[in-house]
Amino acid sequence: MIRFHIVSIFPEVVRAYMDASILGRAQESEHIAVTYSDPRTLAGNKWGKVDDRPYAGGPGMVMTAEPLLRTLEKIAKGIARHKNTKTKIILFSPSGKQFTNVYAKNLVTKYTDIVLIAGRYEGIDARVKKIFKAEEVSVGPFVLTGGEVPAMIVVDACARQIEGVLGKHESVEELRTASPEVYTRPEVIEWKGKKYRVPKVLLGGDHAKIEEWRKGKQK
Repeated sequence: MIRFHIVSIFPEVVRAYMDASILGRAQESEHIAVTYSDPRTLAGNKWGKVDDRPYAGGPGMVMTAEPLLRTLEKIAKGIARHKNTKTKIILFSPSGKQFTNVYAKNLVTKYTDIVLIAGRYEGIDARVKKIFKAEEVSVGPFVLTGGEVPAMIVVDACARQIEGVLGKHESVEELRTASPEVYTRPEVIEWKGKKYRVPKVLLGGDHAKIEEWRKGKQK
């Protein structure tokens, strides 16, 4: 089992996705486990405040270090109750290491516990990264309002690499010849007076020709 520990001030946003469909079943079958930690519960103030103004000025607010450090320490103590663990801590940044299927496969191969810090505002106090040796990861060349979506992407991509999570392990796209065009029943669809047909090559049962057609569509 791979254990994912998501640190977020909006855990309910992530939980709704994680508990649905394939990821929900993956948890039920104990292929993965997903836990949530809200740093506001360890903020150390009655308001649950976890942000402050950046030193030297600048727009927006920065997530403060201490609530996150307390949260990560609590997670680390929980992980320590298990035997033979190896932990990876990730925080998200557009300038971080590019997340890929290869990276996802390495995560589930090398680690038992993956901690995902979903930052907010203008970012996280840099001392969190230094103290817990977190790795910055990017899910794409764009900026999002928070790290919740990247955290969901990482769990989803990693879970697919675990045998037994998908109905057939061959469903993992990188293990087969995928096509950007897929079709299902009916064979002919009529829409606004025009007929749209499934390509004949997909109906003939000649697997060599089908593979050739799929490879051609990838170009």
